[in-house]
Amino acid sequence: MWIDNATRPPEPSSPAMERYLQSMRIGYIAWHDGIGYDLDALKEFSPAELRYIENLHISRKDADWRDTEALAALRTPATLQALKDSLDSPNYDCRLFAVRYLKEMNILDQVDQVVTSTLPLTKIGEGMSLALALARDYPSEAIKHSVLWCCLNGNESIRVHCAAMALHLYRLTDTDFDPRQKIVFEFHEPDRAKRIKPFLRLCQMININPEIFL
Repeated sequence: MWIDNATRPPEPSSPAMERYLQSMRIGYIAWHDGIGYDLDALKEFSPAELRYIENLHISRKDADWRDTEALAALRTPATLQALKDSLDSPNYDCRLFAVRYLKEMNILDQVDQVVTSTLPLTKIGEGMSLALALARDYPSEAIKHSVLWCCLNGNESIRVHCAAMALHLYRLTDTDFDPRQKIVFEFHEPDRAKRIKPFLRLCQMININPEIFL
């Protein structure tokens, strides 16, 4: 079980606490659909329950993006510090959610640094979707260049998606993945040397000097 046996919820647990703990038992449907914890239940917690759940999520700050979301919802000095600590999390989803929440709460803006350093490490199901969503929402020059770099040099899981996003960031498409742009699928090519040709065409399309990426 995910709860540390050394630290149990206050007794007797309120119905809100029971609902909340149940929501933390993520099954396939909740996982597949990206359903978070029952954060509305937090509004009904006693002070002792809030202290317990605060400590629980701090201890789980690298476990799941839902814990990151809960830390932001609690918004105490300790949970905000945990969010800042999560900027170096080995869990890329937690890292990226943390930087998004800190930005949205006007507490700390490190979106450029975190996205540019994390995007090349991500894969499908391991932070890629959120990294690209942040790139779309906060398209600085540094982030756009990072997306372009990943088209040519990124791992096989992200290159096609980064190429599609690059076209969108440079306003050549209306969506962040337009399957009509056949060039993006050329980045499936496993041989980097063979990817250079479509990369040069991509840079020509968006009017960017490719030399800085080669």
